[in-house]
Amino acid sequence: MKKIIIILHCILITQYSFAADQKLFSGGEPAINEAPAGFWGVFSKTPDPGTLPAGGSALADKLQINPAEIEMQPAASNGAESFPADWQAAIQLAVNHHPSISSSIATLESSGFTIDAAKAGYLPSVKAGITTGRQQDEGSGHIATVGLSQMLYDFGKTGSAVDQASAKYLRQQATVLMQIDTIIEQTALALNEVYRSTQLLDNSKKEVKALRDILALTQMRADAGASTRVDPVQAQARVEAAQAEQLDLEIKLQQQKYHLQSLLGQPVAEKKISAPISLLPLIERQNARIDLNRNPTILVAQADAAVALAELRNYKAQRYPTLSLEANTNKYIGDIADYQRHSQYQNVYLSVNSTLYQGGALVAQESASARALEAARTTIASKKLEISDQQRNYFQSVTGLQKNISLLTRRMKTIMETRSLYREQYLSLGNRNVLDLLNAEQEISRAQQDLINARCDLWASSVNYLVVTGMAREAFDLNNKVIQGLRIAP
Repeated sequence: MKKIIIILHCILITQYSFAADQKLFSGGEPAINEAPAGFWGVFSKTPDPGTLPAGGSALADKLQINPAEIEMQPAASNGAESFPADWQAAIQLAVNHHPSISSSIATLESSGFTIDAAKAGYLPSVKAGITTGRQQDEGSGHIATVGLSQMLYDFGKTGSAVDQASAKYLRQQATVLMQIDTIIEQTALALNEVYRSTQLLDNSKKEVKALRDILALTQMRADAGASTRVDPVQAQARVEAAQAEQLDLEIKLQQQKYHLQSLLGQPVAEKKISAPISLLPLIERQNARIDLNRNPTILVAQADAAVALAELRNYKAQRYPTLSLEANTNKYIGDIADYQRHSQYQNVYLSVNSTLYQGGALVAQESASARALEAARTTIASKKLEISDQQRNYFQSVTGLQKNISLLTRRMKTIMETRSLYREQYLSLGNRNVLDLLNAEQEISRAQQDLINARCDLWASSVNYLVVTGMAREAFDLNNKVIQGLRIAP
């Protein structure tokens, strides 16, 4: 009997598939040492899961990443030119800058390649290899092999894999839209808070000035003997309280500007932000009927169900065999070729392969996929309830705030008339004391504050409503625009 001793067996595999052009990403990633590619990798040093977690600095050293430092006092603005012309331009700047959107788009591109990889199952695979060894009676030599395998029918294994990859790609598309909507919402609300704080600070400055005028008036009357020294003391206390409130608003405004700066990726100009455009016309055009499927959160849930369905189909297809066409050519090389009748031979045959038993793994996987599909469908219903509840709440908030603003506007007129009457009675008739003047002035300031807050709350509720209805991109003119290299369709 001939004894065969195999010394080295090397196989080279080339897989043909349709692949999209690869886009290279560079910069920022840690230069982690790669583990060995051979069996000797078992002796290489790897993290021990049983050890305690490393601290922040130690972990950064292990990842071989450079420090990422920030300044506690962000850079000052270079002038009015550095800030976008309007809120819409600021939001477009934010979505073109924010790294979370970059990450989502990169993941989307990666998902596109998985579709190409799944479609490769429809195409033939070509394998080439060479076997080197020694046959006892025939000497040493090589056998070169080139083989081709073409799947003919697999009962939907490849098709379900393509469907699963496609559904994951669509899910990531919805995730990109959801991330864009999130940045739109965060930036719009940050702009709104900066505008609110600016308006409240201006109102506070007006209050301080008005109270100082009353203080000067009381001092003049006290010096003339027309009133007691109590009046200036009371007025001075009110002025100091208003100044303290003004300082709090200045601090809050600076905090809001820093938050906006982090979203825009550039300093915020010192000039006042212009008033926002009204979003009510867009809301009113919908006629109180909303398509829930425009919300990216619902689209993500729908895509999850499609992924689960494709996975279930794939596991069901694993029950059945795969029919393929196999062809290969072999050639003897070296001393061993002299002992062969034919130094080269070919094979062409049909192959039917099927796994007969896996210890129940296939049944368990199919059951798990069926439950995952059921859970995904339930999640769709749950998300629709959640989104519809949010939409109704924001819509009612928008409606209620419009009525509230009308009432607050009328209240302002009444209070201002009251202040004029009190001042006249204090100066001429003497039947009003300084507390009446101070209270009237501060009541005007509080009424103006309420009006500012109501208007800003109305705009914030309008933004929230447009986000949950999936119309934020339309509202800020981002449809059919290129965002970080990706064109957003309506």
